[in-house]
Amino acid sequence: MTDRGMSEEDEQGAWARPVSARLSELIAGAVLLATGLFFAWFSLELPFGDMGLPGPAFFPFALGIALSLCALAILFQVWRHAKGGDVIYFAHRDVLITVAALMGVAISFEQADSYVVLGGFAASLLLLVARAAWWRVLLGAVLGMLAVWLFFGEALGVRLPVGEFWDGLSISLHALPYVNQQ
Repeated sequence: MTDRGMSEEDEQGAWARPVSARLSELIAGAVLLATGLFFAWFSLELPFGDMGLPGPAFFPFALGIALSLCALAILFQVWRHAKGGDVIYFAHRDVLITVAALMGVAISFEQADSYVVLGGFAASLLLLVARAAWWRVLLGAVLGMLAVWLFFGEALGVRLPVGEFWDGLSISLHALPYVNQQ
């Protein structure tokens, strides 16, 4: 029982399913190892360059090797520890919301305005996961978009994709009757 009188299973949500912690750690380690090996293997087809001027294969290879080493450390720790009866909950509501929101960002990042997409992502997490008040959601989304613009646009000089959002918005606004009268 938790502080609020609910069991841990009730608090995790209706969709959450108990899974062995050891099994989930083994699966996570194996997936990370496969991902690291994938990046390292396919980076071998690109030029490496040299230390003064690294080529396009350098960072994917280095990150793939680092990820593979971390995955091997995870798998070693899981193998070394005795089997336990610990349980974690898979498919928790907040995790499902976050994964769905991240998929929405991946799908719409270049088609819509990247700042609006990232602001919508922040707003959806603040509203649905953090369950914040609407004014905090709005403030967080606007400040998040401003921070992204300052970091990428001003500090790094990188222009993020704007898509066709603003063009579509201006066309929609000009189609309104009160805009055409001016």
